[in-house]
Amino acid sequence: MTEYFIDDIREKSVKLLTQYALAEDKAGVLVDSMLSADMSGVSSHGIKMLIPYVRKLEKGEFSLEDITIEKQTPGFTLVNANNAIGAISADHCVDIAIEQAKTNGVHIVWAKNCNTLGPAFYYVEKIANNNMIGFTCCNSPSTMPVFNGLEPMLGTNPFAFSCPSASKGNILIDMATSVVAKSKFEMCRIAGTKLEPGWALDKDGNPTVDPVDAINGLVLPMAGFKGYAIAMMIDIMSGVLSGSAYLSNVNKFYSQNGMGMNVGQMFMAISPELIFGEGFLAEMDQYLDAVRSSKAVEGKMIAVPGDDRQTKKEAAIESKKIAISDEIAVELEKLFSKK
Repeated sequence: MTEYFIDDIREKSVKLLTQYALAEDKAGVLVDSMLSADMSGVSSHGIKMLIPYVRKLEKGEFSLEDITIEKQTPGFTLVNANNAIGAISADHCVDIAIEQAKTNGVHIVWAKNCNTLGPAFYYVEKIANNNMIGFTCCNSPSTMPVFNGLEPMLGTNPFAFSCPSASKGNILIDMATSVVAKSKFEMCRIAGTKLEPGWALDKDGNPTVDPVDAINGLVLPMAGFKGYAIAMMIDIMSGVLSGSAYLSNVNKFYSQNGMGMNVGQMFMAISPELIFGEGFLAEMDQYLDAVRSSKAVEGKMIAVPGDDRQTKKEAAIESKKIAISDEIAVELEKLFSKK
């Protein structure tokens, strides 16, 4: 593994992106979302993604336009992301949701013509850091079947939720609706290991633990029918309702034709101060105290969603470093020295 100082790799990454006509503030949002993922232990969405982002920018596969507000009421805003980089349009949508919720209590932003937003927790954490409850969900390219189906019809359709407290930190939930990310199949293939039972089906719909059969087959939803139903709900709420692509019509990030993904996204900010009153954050302190002081299994500690990511993030902040695989580090250095 290669270690980088966070400030150093941030500066290099932002400078690189501005060479492709990306404004410095927008480049900063994209880089910060990736570094937040690395710092939180979610390297799949980390700075290694700078490599494909640069390649797509070189090919002109992203628009550099600002998002367009198409409709706005006190309760919701509908925006067209105009095929912008997903993190940039998502961050703008979150800003709209926060600002509108300050006055209206609750505000939802629907966005169409989006690209993948990366780590979903990054956006709801921003909402929580503004003392609001946050929620986001989006659809994604199809890799899962419908119940009893043999075709990839639904994406792994992630969702994220955050809730602040006065002094006990944020509750932070971020998960896909598949039992695992399909990228794990390739990791198992490279490692020469089998999959866990219940992860995948082969192309004929038979359960498989063979990673090659799984790559050519289907990833299964978490919790069986329940996960499938949640994935469908998210597809409707974020994809259909926003006017985006849905089901198997969502394009892939690594597309051969360079087309935008046309992902649909939904962002919600809720102001507890306007709804509950000024005591909400203190109430959440009591809530978390009650959870953490409940009886635990011997030798175990009570966990709250977000604990693992926060622990890793605090360690990264203290060390001021992140670790990246040597292979990715070599590719990044090629990019940093390119121009």
